[in-house]
Amino acid sequence: MSRINIIFLSVACIILLMGLLVAVINMILRPFGHPLTGSFELMGYGSAIITALGLGFSQEKKSHIAVDILFKKFPSGLKKWLNIVGLLLCTIFFSAVAVRLFLFALDLKANGELSETLMVPFYPVTMIVSLGFVVLTLNLIHDIFALVNSRGRKG
Repeated sequence: MSRINIIFLSVACIILLMGLLVAVINMILRPFGHPLTGSFELMGYGSAIITALGLGFSQEKKSHIAVDILFKKFPSGLKKWLNIVGLLLCTIFFSAVAVRLFLFALDLKANGELSETLMVPFYPVTMIVSLGFVVLTLNLIHDIFALVNSRGRKG
């Protein structure tokens, strides 16, 4: 799982750098009356992809926000099972998100939906975002098995 997370994060970093390049070029050309057409669309697409591709890595490294003031007071056995239940609920929710996004992408493709300025299809970006949620779900499943086997990652 870790290798997939690193690959996805690397792709997200490349897209982030490309987005920065687009933004800088747009800022340089704008005063001369030649802004990059569709730069805001590209930045929006890039932002969605960057966020989605970073989900699995964030789950693996536990770099998300957790409020555990009350949770710390519970016995370790109860904490373990509450963690498992929480991970199961998250797995169900995020797998449903992944499926719905994939079905939405198929609908966008079937309808031929295009962006306003660049006339780029929406569905590939939606499929990539769906894939990011699939990887997040796989990380959650990995965490569940790790906790059940008492070899869980911290979190």
